[in-house]
Amino acid sequence: MTQPVGREFISLPQSRFGPRQVHVRRAGRGPAVLLLHQSPLSSRDVLPMLGRLSAAHSCIAPDTPGYGLSDPLPAGVDMEGLAAAVIELADALGLEQFALYGFHTGAMIALAVALHHPERVTVVAANGCLALTDGSRADMLARYLPAFSPSWDGAHLAWLWARLREQTIFFPWYRGEAECRMAYDVPSPAHLQAAALEFLRAGDHYRSAYRAALAFDSADALRKLRVPALVTASSRDPLSDDLARLPTDTAMVSVVAGGSPDETLAICERFLADRPSSVPHGLTATRPLRDRSWQALLGPPGQQLRCRWLGSPDDPVTLILHDAWSCSDQALHSLASACPAGQTLLACDLPGHGESDPIASHQVSRIEQHAAVVSTLLDRLDIRTCRVVGLGYGGLVGIELALRDVRVASLASLELAVNQGDARWDPTAWMNDLAPRWHGGHLLAAWHMMRDSTLFQPWFERTQVGIIAGSGAPDPEEINQRVLSLLRSPHATADAWRAHLNYPLNERLAGLRCPHLAASTRAEITDWLRDTA
Repeated sequence: MTQPVGREFISLPQSRFGPRQVHVRRAGRGPAVLLLHQSPLSSRDVLPMLGRLSAAHSCIAPDTPGYGLSDPLPAGVDMEGLAAAVIELADALGLEQFALYGFHTGAMIALAVALHHPERVTVVAANGCLALTDGSRADMLARYLPAFSPSWDGAHLAWLWARLREQTIFFPWYRGEAECRMAYDVPSPAHLQAAALEFLRAGDHYRSAYRAALAFDSADALRKLRVPALVTASSRDPLSDDLARLPTDTAMVSVVAGGSPDETLAICERFLADRPSSVPHGLTATRPLRDRSWQALLGPPGQQLRCRWLGSPDDPVTLILHDAWSCSDQALHSLASACPAGQTLLACDLPGHGESDPIASHQVSRIEQHAAVVSTLLDRLDIRTCRVVGLGYGGLVGIELALRDVRVASLASLELAVNQGDARWDPTAWMNDLAPRWHGGHLLAAWHMMRDSTLFQPWFERTQVGIIAGSGAPDPEEINQRVLSLLRSPHATADAWRAHLNYPLNERLAGLRCPHLAASTRAEITDWLRDTA
């Protein structure tokens, strides 16, 4: 039976790399297995193996630092540093010993952990292990990892989509010679979209673990290994050719050719079976980090809310509710500089947005549902009073929350829209169809939607009358983050806009009993935060 997969953030306030958090997926009970994913993806990529192992093991799948939702390590960290980061996580989980499974980059990290910390590792299964010649290593280090920086015109998104397609046609992706051509299908647009979103999460950090893996000499590591290890690769894996360059004369290492991807996972599963290791402790409350923002996932699997904090939960709280386009990342970042000393900002991803799970029930309006969930969040966190800042759609959720919950001491909202009844308020006009296209054009559509929304109101008319006063060219990095949020939750965003444009704003405002600021600029919000602290 498939075990439910929980998620949490492990706080490492005393890490040798500085205070940081690791996002992990967990399932099952029994001896511990750490599952390490390929770059530039996240622990989501090892869910098939986690599903296989969780019936008999405690499976813990972390996002590698700088990928998924885990904080990055300092630039230039090598494979030994990545191995040390895994050991820090194991220490936090109470694991004296553990088994390791890794895929591609994760396989290389797993070997490095076993090489540098053999007393902590019981067994390693490395699925897809890079074994480069000196010439290939130099070539790939020079060309495989170009810098990734958002461009004002969205050109980086066109490059990204082409790059992800190309790596399924040629290996390495940047070499177009016939001998580098691979015999694979190009993945579906939905598959490429999932990879693109993981790449966008990592940003330029995508190069960090990749670079460490390219520089790591796996053959030399295997010769020195003092831990039982299996190295395999699916026959469909471009790294299957590398198996022939790995040592087979060591008592500790078994090099075995795999079959189909599923058959190869079964080979790894059998190798990992019945190996003794520690049993980790249960889920723990995420600890705050000082002088920086930190994250927590609250609630049971399938009903989790992702929250971001800046400050101590013991200080007076200002709750920030994001707009339809974005999530807690942008909402917290946009107001962080206005947070007075001794105050705490708390932003949550509304259900279905960002990293929060969606709501199954649709018995009441979406805005009322979200307000009810936020009220329950205040209960869970034992927050007895708070200020609320709502941005766009979040302002409407804030109004509903204030109408039902006396713990809202005051409320500020930005960009509340009253439906004027004309064609501009047709909800379908506010959202383009962003279904993944084989050519990637939907990425540029999302880019220009987000960019124009900072320049025109409404964004889709782009007329002189709709110019937003004082708007200059937006920061490409900020637009990139909004594109990521939009593409992660396009259906939730469309539903939010539909609810926003049909909301009886004036009627609901008339029922408010707490002080309310209806702001027209973000500067008014930041002044309010300081003045009412």
